[in-house]
Order: sequence, then C-alpha cells, then structure tokens
Amino acid sequence: MGSWDFIHNWYMPFVWLTIASIVSVPVAVYLQQDMQMHAGPELGFAYGSSWALRDDFMATIVVYGLNLGAVIWLFNADGSTRWAAFWATIIGLTKIVTPIALSTMADVAVGVDRHYVDWNTLRVVIWFQDAQLFVLGLMAWALFARFVGAEQTGARHAFAEG
Repeated sequence: MGSWDFIHNWYMPFVWLTIASIVSVPVAVYLQQDMQMHAGPELGFAYGSSWALRDDFMATIVVYGLNLGAVIWLFNADGSTRWAAFWATIIGLTKIVTPIALSTMADVAVGVDRHYVDWNTLRVVIWFQDAQLFVLGLMAWALFARFVGAEQTGARHAFAEG
C-alpha cells in the first residue's frame, strides 16, 4: 500500500467538502467586509442603510468554487468512492447555486445594469444557508458511512430467513 493510497478511500470526497467549507466560508465573510455599502435614500430606496452591489457580493463567493473539488473522485475505480463523490459534488454545487439564486431573487435594479441587495437582510440568509449546507455535508458523510460500513463488514440482515 503506497503512501498516497488513502486518497482513494470512500470518505475523501466528504473530507474535501468539509475542508472546502471550513476554508471558503470564512474567506468569503472576510471579503464581504470590504464591500461598499450605500444608504437606501442615496439609491432612491425608501429604506435600508446597507445596500451592496450584487456583483460585489458575487465576487466574494468565487472562493466557493473549492466545493467542486470532490468532482475529482468521480474518476475513482471504487464504486463507493464514486457515489460519495457524486453526493459531495451535488452538495458542493448547491453551496454555490443557493447564494447566487438568493441574491438574484432579492436584488433591486437601479438603472439598466446596476443591481443592489439589502445586505443587512441577505447576509443572515446566506450565512445561515452556509451553516445548513455544512451540516448537510456532515450528515451525508455520516449516512454514507453507515451504508458503506454495513456493506464492507458484511452486516447485511436477511429478514426472510428464520
């Protein structure tokens, strides 16, 4: 067994997803602190003191692309590893698509090409969904471990047998 054979274990896509979340979310939050905020009346809105350009927000979540690293394990020879990679990739893709969809649905157009989001409201939703999807990744890992562990130990129960 070579020193890099652990890379081919079934749980590695979930390890990647977890590490990517631990790295990407704090980096995105750090980058979001530098977004320029605008007051609502300055933009012609009736309320709000922290409106940010949607494109500025989108630039801060580019780091979420790390979540797609689990795709690499789709090319593994082991079927369990490929299935783990499939589910980890789906969760990673969801971690990218969800903030894009939320910010696109919540934006307000000013002029032709400038879209703003109410950052005070959106950040709570975005950060909460980050936490939810992190926990979903851990739950998928635990659930997958249960089924792969039962398969590898031969702990299959035949209820039809007496």
